[in-house]
Amino acid sequence: MKKFTTLIFVTLLAACAEAPQTDLEGLKAMHDVWQVSFSARDAAAIAAVYAANGSVLPPNGEAVQGRAAIEAFWTEFMASGNNGNITDTNVHASGDVGYKVGTYTITTPYGELVDDGKYVEVWHYVDGSWQMMYDIFNSNRPMPAAASDDDAMLIEDE
Repeated sequence: MKKFTTLIFVTLLAACAEAPQTDLEGLKAMHDVWQVSFSARDAAAIAAVYAANGSVLPPNGEAVQGRAAIEAFWTEFMASGNNGNITDTNVHASGDVGYKVGTYTITTPYGELVDDGKYVEVWHYVDGSWQMMYDIFNSNRPMPAAASDDDAMLIEDE
């Protein structure tokens, strides 16, 4: 009975413990950190936003895991010279977990639209700062049409 009473006491104590404080404003501010880093073409600063074991889940590609790989991904992505802009449309946090949903645009240096789409990010509050765990994005543009059998025959006939 003593073990049972102790178990109930510990369970009640855990249930009554104060929930961790939520830093929603800090999570919202991470938008500016990412945007400024992208505008400066600073892939190392972008990678620092991610958790050490974070992942980027790009469209039509393999998952990119870990800060070094994430830095390399963003370095290659920015090599085109295109500009990127993100807009958070929904930001939510509870305790040490948060998420952001939003839209993005990619434009040429001359302002021509290259792509637009949406994203979802999952964040974790660790050691006093928000770190992105997962970053997935995809285009609003339709997939390119697959080559038809007639197109394949034309190529073979040439």
